[in-house]
Amino acid sequence: MKKLIPFLLIILSGFISAQNIEPVRKAVQQINQTKDFKIKTVPYSYFMDKSEVTDNGIELKGFYKNGVLKKMEHFVGLSAWNIITEYFFSENHQLVFVHSTKYQTVDENGYLEKPQKLSEIRCYYENDKLIKSVGTFNTYEKTDYLKESKNLINDLKKYNN
Repeated sequence: MKKLIPFLLIILSGFISAQNIEPVRKAVQQINQTKDFKIKTVPYSYFMDKSEVTDNGIELKGFYKNGVLKKMEHFVGLSAWNIITEYFFSENHQLVFVHSTKYQTVDENGYLEKPQKLSEIRCYYENDKLIKSVGTFNTYEKTDYLKESKNLINDLKKYNN
């Protein structure tokens, strides 16, 4: 019985975790099925003015429905790889999900015709707290996506196109 209890706790904690992310999955699915977003694009020149410079550019897109930010896509092009991060927001404007993927664009023979996925991570949030993270990100620094999302939202607000 003593050996069974830790096993049951592991199963139960996994079940609770899966329960918590189901509303997030539904919200993300609903956002991804939305049509006719108003898209605001913040170009590389804006980031260059902020001294954020990369080899292959930076771009931020905000996807709005009825004036409310639902999703952001952030592209960072570095010398040998690209990082694409998507941020999803709930009805009450809170971050609920982040999906970030790192692609290798250059190998020992030069630029790759088709970039190769190196790593990806999925982060689930509830009430501004990370509740689950799936996958790994092939980098030395750990990104605080909650903080990063707030910085990017500010960039969307500041940029006038």
